[in-house]
Amino acid sequence: MLILAYHVVGDVAREHDPHNLAVTEAALTAQVSALKRRGYTFVTMAELARRLPQGARGLCALTFDDGAHDRVPELLAELGVPGTLYVCPGLDGVPHPFVAAEAGVRLMTREEIAALGEHIEVGAHTMHHTVLADADSATARRELSDCKADLEDLRGLPVTSFAYPECGYSEPCPAIAREEGYATAVTCGARGSLAPHELRRVSVDALENRLTWALKSRDLWRLAWSSPPGRLARAAVRPFRHGMLR
Repeated sequence: MLILAYHVVGDVAREHDPHNLAVTEAALTAQVSALKRRGYTFVTMAELARRLPQGARGLCALTFDDGAHDRVPELLAELGVPGTLYVCPGLDGVPHPFVAAEAGVRLMTREEIAALGEHIEVGAHTMHHTVLADADSATARRELSDCKADLEDLRGLPVTSFAYPECGYSEPCPAIAREEGYATAVTCGARGSLAPHELRRVSVDALENRLTWALKSRDLWRLAWSSPPGRLARAAVRPFRHGMLR
């Protein structure tokens, strides 16, 4: 099982992308094509959740956080694969909060979210990208419940997938996600496990090269990153990988 986390897909100048979030369409196309050659079956997170009890070997879920207004829906249709977009419906068409304004990247409007095609699953990401790393039970429940209810009203479809903003979640969050009717909740970075409501993902960013992609696409990145050579490499590239993946 491989769950990949993307953010913005498109051409964004490096100086306008302080968190290295933007992956080009060519890079995404090449990555999907490579995984197809390796025999992966692409699924939404909702389908992945249904398959987890029987085992998810050989499955890949492409996930996209924040709801950037880019060509992801069209590109996935062209590639013939589904995807899951985690959106914040309260941030209705605002400039992308983690990309420089000069880049001209915005988030989707509520109307655009409602109009997404059947090959796109819409998941929740809180109403306003609220970080839940230190959330108490009441705050976590409100954030997970309100976003789910709003998206279900907007789309007329069940919303069963959630992504923790900035990957963080407090101790009560996984149980609350389950209680609120989410089949899965995903994190990223060094966090997470194989438990359905704290599923780990592999983040793909603007600085990928052949080595990092080879490791990430085999879910070996966290092992390499935490090894002694990985710690040395991390120190060496820190000035270039500034910012936190969101």
